[in-house]
Amino acid sequence: MVTHTLSLESTALDQDVLCVTTVLPSYLFVFHLNRLLGLSLARSKEDLKLENAADSFAVYEYDCVVMQQSWRVIENHVVSTSPPEQLGMFDRTEQRRLLFPALSQTDLLICVNDMTENIAKKIRSISRVISCSELPKKYNKIKEKLTF
Repeated sequence: MVTHTLSLESTALDQDVLCVTTVLPSYLFVFHLNRLLGLSLARSKEDLKLENAADSFAVYEYDCVVMQQSWRVIENHVVSTSPPEQLGMFDRTEQRRLLFPALSQTDLLICVNDMTENIAKKIRSISRVISCSELPKKYNKIKEKLTF
């Protein structure tokens, strides 16, 4: 006897990804997002790390069983300080490293299933958010890398 099953689990490609540019640090942006949308995003115990790199990118997560939504906010850049390679005026230098170099103007990535324009509009209303737009289709490969 043949049994058929129907899988209703969402995949990473079902998720919508928003690119957010803001001057707010990630923890403060998440605080405002939680307050505005009634979420409970919390910092994940594990950060995202690039292969062969010491930098780690913060991840904030929230799974809403009632609304059947999974939220992820991921930092796209970190600023690290290191001693200068040459003798100079400053004892430390800052370097900005990107998780996805193709998205150099994006500070945070928001992954959520069933994104609505109303949610995007509310995110744009957060003080000091410069821009909030959907991930361009030409960068859809990034969605696959955001699965965890």
